[in-house]
Amino acid sequence: MSSVPYKDIFSGHIDLSLKTAVNILTAYPASASAFARVSKGLKKAERIRKKLVKDGLEVPELMIVSTTEACNLACKGCYACAHNRKPSDELSDERVSGILDEAAGLGVSVVMLAGGEPLLSHGWLDALGTHDEMVGIVFTNGTLFDAERRAWFAAHRHMIPTFSLEGNETQTDFRRGSGVYAKVHKAMRELLVDKIPFGISVTVTSQNIDSILCDDFTAEYIQKGCRLFVFVEYVPVEAGSEPMVLSKADKKRLNEFAEASAERHPALFIPFPGDEDQYGGCLAAGRGFIHVSASGEVEPCPFAPFSDTNLKNVSLKDALGSEFLSKVRENHHLLKEGDGGCALWHNREWLTKLI
Repeated sequence: MSSVPYKDIFSGHIDLSLKTAVNILTAYPASASAFARVSKGLKKAERIRKKLVKDGLEVPELMIVSTTEACNLACKGCYACAHNRKPSDELSDERVSGILDEAAGLGVSVVMLAGGEPLLSHGWLDALGTHDEMVGIVFTNGTLFDAERRAWFAAHRHMIPTFSLEGNETQTDFRRGSGVYAKVHKAMRELLVDKIPFGISVTVTSQNIDSILCDDFTAEYIQKGCRLFVFVEYVPVEAGSEPMVLSKADKKRLNEFAEASAERHPALFIPFPGDEDQYGGCLAAGRGFIHVSASGEVEPCPFAPFSDTNLKNVSLKDALGSEFLSKVRENHHLLKEGDGGCALWHNREWLTKLI
C-alpha cells in the first residue's frame, strides 16, 4: 500500500478526473469551461478541508444525496425502495439551499444527486445549479427528459445528467420496466443534438458483467455522446438477490477494465466503490464521502441507512462531527468486506449496535 495519505490520493484522483474532463469535453466548449472553473477552485477547497482537519473535523470531498423518495419507476432490487422511507419527511427547499451553501463553505467539491428520481426534486436541482464551484452529477432514470430539462442542463454546465441502465435493452427493461431503455436512448439522442454531454450509470452484477465490460458497449455510448461511465457494484439489499453479487475476481476485472478504458477512450470511467485498498479501506462516513437522505439523515453511505444526526436540526458541520460517524471512522479497521461489495452493508449489525 502507498505511504501517501489516503486523502491526498483521493484528492489527486478527483483533481485528475476534472482535468481529464476538461480535455475530453473539447467538443462541448461551455461544459469544458465549467469544469475548468471547478478544477481551478479545487486547491482552495482542499485548503479549507485541511484547516478543518487540524480543528478536528473530517470533511469529505464528495457528498451523495438521495434527493427524494418519489420516483415514477419501481425497479427490481432498488435499495431506495428497500429502505421504505416516507416522502412526507423530506427536507424543505429552504433547508436544502442552506445545506449546499454550508457544503461549499466546508470544501465539498462534488455533489451526486440520486433518488428516488432527482428530476422530481426541484429544490436540490435548483440549489445545486447556483453552485458552479462544485460538480453536480445527477443520476436519473431518464424517462422524464423533455425540451425544458435539456435547456436547464444547457444553462448549468457544471451538472451532468447521468442515465441509469442495466446493460442492453432486455436487461434494462427487465429491471426497470418495459420501454424504459427506448425512452433513455431518445433522451440521449436529443442531448447529442443539443451538444449537452451526459453519463451513464450501470449497476454491475454477475448476470450482466460480460455484456458491460467490453469495448463494443463502451464505444456505442461514446458515439451517442456519453463522456462519463459509472460502474456500481451490486449490493444485495433485496433478500434472495445474493447470486447477483460480483465475485472477488469480477471486482478486480471491473477495476482493471475501468482503468484500461480510461486510457483508450475519451471519457471518465468510475467504478464504485472501486479499488479501496489504496485508500486503506472504505471511504464512507466522511473519509472520502458522506450520504444525506431525503429526510436529512446524515449517513455513512447510501447502502448504510444508519444515523444519529438530522440536518433538520443541526448544521452540516456539526453533523459531520457526530459521535456515530466518528466511531465508524475510528473503528474503520474492524470493517471487513464480505459478499456484496459493501463493507458497511456486510457489517450492518455492528453499525446498529453503534447507534
